[in-house]
Parts: sequence; structure tokens; C-alpha cells
Amino acid sequence: MDELDTGTVLGAITALQGQGYCVRRTPGPQQREHSFAFVLHTPGMQRALVGPARSTVFAAWASAQEHAEQAEGTPATSKPAPFFAAELPAVALDVSVIASRFGIDIATAERQVQQLRQQSIFLSATHQVNVQLIRVPFGEDLGDVAWLSIKRRDREVIRDWRELQAIKNAIVGPEHEGFELYPAESRLVDTANQFHLFVFMDRRVRMPVGFVEREVAGTAEASAVGATQRELPSRT
Repeated sequence: MDELDTGTVLGAITALQGQGYCVRRTPGPQQREHSFAFVLHTPGMQRALVGPARSTVFAAWASAQEHAEQAEGTPATSKPAPFFAAELPAVALDVSVIASRFGIDIATAERQVQQLRQQSIFLSATHQVNVQLIRVPFGEDLGDVAWLSIKRRDREVIRDWRELQAIKNAIVGPEHEGFELYPAESRLVDTANQFHLFVFMDRRVRMPVGFVEREVAGTAEASAVGATQRELPSRT
């Protein structure tokens, strides 16, 4: 995904890398687990600064972000929780464990693991998004599509359009269009509180249905015409 907009997940990580941050894996107790920590090294520094050990790549990048904001004098709470790249634990890619846990045969479990290995994982404080690139499903003219499989980390239901729109904006970009599929019952998959968006990687692509011009209203504007609307979230 080399066409992500500035300010998306990879853009945030790239910005931190530009400031001299990186994340490294270090062996955990008895080599059975791993921890991650950010490392900061810039020209002129005698010794690299190593951040606190964290259990995931996401948490290590989050601590790097917090450190950078503190250095700039910006309170960490002044921005919404960002998404950062993460890794699945080894057990999530263990074919025998998956087969036993879900009561499926080894061949099916192997196919699931193969698909998981094609996905990039992003975490925020509240959500996990698995991203898989689908190569030109509608032909060369429309290009690749990013398949976003989204779930809350507490496994509760997502049913707020704004929430999904914000995730689409954060992971792929605000000017990329996507869609949610309501399938024929004959191919319906409904097994968990997990939601799927399909987003065009080419920001020039527009769906041939939907509104043409932007129109966004807050509570007061909607009330003036007899409608009901929640207040708009702050964009700062």
C-alpha cells in the first residue's frame, strides 16, 4: 500500500521514523515471549534512547508517539488514538491450535493461516483492522482494492457510520472511496461482530452511485430544517 495519504497509519509511522525513531524486537523471559521497544537515535546523540518494553509493535510505536508529543510539548491526550502496525502472536498462526479451537480440519486451518499471512494488522486503543490487498477485482481500470476487516478489541458491536468512516480515513485515506457489502443470503457470512469495508486504492475512483457533492450538518443546522443530527466531532 504505497499510495496511502499523509496522516494515515503508515504516514504517522513514517513521520516518527523521519525523527529518528524505530521499533526493535527484544527476547522476552525464557525466549517464550517477545517485547518491543522504540529506539531513538539522531545525529549528534552519543547514545540511542531506548523506550519502555511493550508487548506489541503497536504499543511500542504508541510509546514513541507519546514520547515525540511530550518532546514537542503537546499533551498526548489532545489527539485521537492513532492506528499503528502490529503483528499477530505466533499462536494465531499455529495450524493445529486453530483447527482445535474452531473445530475445523487441518486443511481448512492451513487455508486460514495462509490468508492471515497475506494481511497487515493495525491496532488502535479500541480497534483491530486486518488489511488484505485484492488485486484488480474489477479490472485494471479501477485498480486494487483494500479489504478492511474491522473489529472492536472488546468484541462489542460497531454500528456507527462515522466510526467506520474514520477508520477508512485513517487506514487508507480520506479521499479514497469504499463500500460495505450486503450480500445475497446464499453467500452470507455472519459469525462474529466483525465488519468489512472494501476501499479502492486509487483515490481517483468514484462509485457510480451516491451523492455528488459534500454536505455535512451539525446539530444546529439539522434542527433548522426539522431534522435530527448529532454534533460533528472535532477535526483537531
